[in-house]
Amino acid sequence: MHDKQYLDMVNQWLILKQEGKGLETCLRKMGYGSIAVYGMGLYGRHVIRELQTGNVSVAYGIDRRELTPYKGITIYQPMKQLPHADVIVNTIIYDHVNVQKTLAEITDISVVSLEDIVFESYQV
Repeated sequence: MHDKQYLDMVNQWLILKQEGKGLETCLRKMGYGSIAVYGMGLYGRHVIRELQTGNVSVAYGIDRRELTPYKGITIYQPMKQLPHADVIVNTIIYDHVNVQKTLAEITDISVVSLEDIVFESYQV
C-alpha cells in the first residue's frame, strides 16, 4: 500500500519538475523560504538535493536515527526544541500521524507533507 503511495507521489513530483514547477516554486508560492526536512531517507535526500541551488534554504534535517550531516545539512533527532524554520516538510507517508504528534510535542513549527505539496501544487 505504502509503495503505491510513494510511487504516485514521485510520479507527480516528476511531472511537476518537467512542467517547470519544482519544489522550490511550490514552496515559495506557499510563502516558505527556509525549511526543515523530516525523514532523511531516500525522499528527504531528494528534497535536499533539489533545493540546494535555489532560493528556498534547507535549515536542517530531522530523523529518529542519529545521523551525520548530509550535504552540509545538520540532522537533529526529534527529542528537543528545534531551531527556526518556516515549515517542516515531512517526507514520511506511512507514519505521518505519529510524525505530526512527535513534532507537536517539541515545536510549534507547522508541518506539511511532501505528498501534500506535490499533489496540491499540481492543482495550481
